[in-house]
Amino acid sequence: MPKKPIATEQRVVLQDVNWEQYEQLLKELGAKRQTRLTYCRGKLEMMTPIDAHERCSKLIESLLLVLSEEKQIPLTTIAPVLLKHPEYGYATETDTGYYLQANAPQQRKPAILLPAEPPPDVLLEVSLTKSTIEKLPLYATLGIPEVWRYLTTAGDDVLKGKLHIYHLRDSGYVEQSHSLHFPFLPADRIQQFLEQSDSMSLAAALRVLRSWVQELPD
Repeated sequence: MPKKPIATEQRVVLQDVNWEQYEQLLKELGAKRQTRLTYCRGKLEMMTPIDAHERCSKLIESLLLVLSEEKQIPLTTIAPVLLKHPEYGYATETDTGYYLQANAPQQRKPAILLPAEPPPDVLLEVSLTKSTIEKLPLYATLGIPEVWRYLTTAGDDVLKGKLHIYHLRDSGYVEQSHSLHFPFLPADRIQQFLEQSDSMSLAAALRVLRSWVQELPD
């Protein structure tokens, strides 16, 4: 029998959509929608994540929670995070935004309006399929200091993808080996944690991670 096709993200792209139509679609889909929307000056992409997508995002969040606890770094999570910049005609809804220090929103909001409100310090994007919109220039315009992009494919090897870390510079994003806000954390350690979560179990991978953090120099 032929193998059953592997379910993966579904993406639909619409052209010539104005900002008012985008806002109306957000209202019609509602706050509990599963579909993630990215809008870039008339182009609208709608992406529907699957369980594998959400699994990767939650695992990376587990890693960050351990780091913040062990290193006593304040961390506020918004997931998913909808960032809107009406003046530029940009809006994106990605997996998770993380605020560090004291600039976190005081209450959960349906959207973060830029530039009036501070952007997240770290933005996480998980991609099982390639977006039709190049998002790094969009994130740069929105002023996101650090972006984590996990690229992988659906299926048994979903936790064997590639984690990229980008720092925002004057000329745009530059890929780096270590996190900007967690300078002790290399990208390959995040990948190692994801793979261990699959091969060992999440609980065991978290114990290994916690031991690794505790052995780091102050």
